[in-house]
Amino acid sequence: MDCRRAGAGCKQELRPPPCPTCGGPCWWDGWRVVAQMVVGAMGALLRLDDLARRRARCKDPDCPCGSWTIYEAGGYPRRSFTLAVAAAAIAELALGAEATPSSVARHWQCDRRTVVRWQRWVAGTADPAALAQVCSRLDPDGLPAPHPEGIAQPALVLLLLECLARLLRAQGVPLEPGPGLGAVLRHQFERFRAVSWLTRASPPLLVDGVLAGF
Repeated sequence: MDCRRAGAGCKQELRPPPCPTCGGPCWWDGWRVVAQMVVGAMGALLRLDDLARRRARCKDPDCPCGSWTIYEAGGYPRRSFTLAVAAAAIAELALGAEATPSSVARHWQCDRRTVVRWQRWVAGTADPAALAQVCSRLDPDGLPAPHPEGIAQPALVLLLLECLARLLRAQGVPLEPGPGLGAVLRHQFERFRAVSWLTRASPPLLVDGVLAGF
């Protein structure tokens, strides 16, 4: 049911999830409509021009959290291209023998500078050694196969995040479906409200925090 048009029927809806700051009850607080570039079912780029996201507000007027957006699966703050698109672009650049930032940008309908920013951002998301250590703690035999000599750091970080997401899911951690990059960063956002920004300095991935509580 589209509750933007359902009027009073929306009063029967379940409440939003608890407040991420204080854990108290919340109310729905309207909608936010955005455009989003996503990876479609067949692996092609798909533009969603009317994606509606719910907003929620803490019932406690003194809670510092205020109001916030509730993201759909694959969604992430401040992104017009989903993390799945960024991961696919970097993988294409790493695996394609003749791929260049310009050719990848044409494929994913973005600017060449965006592809370069994605590379730098993913490379700085987490330390590969720290990711490998966490994977080894979860399963000593669960690391990816030894990576080829000279693999670029963005591709190595993606590979290790895929491994980490696979191992966490095998242990019952409720990560959202999709690439490891998006699944792990979304987990960090939902659990710690930590946002990995693309165009400004971001906090490092809380690698040990991924395992907290599990």
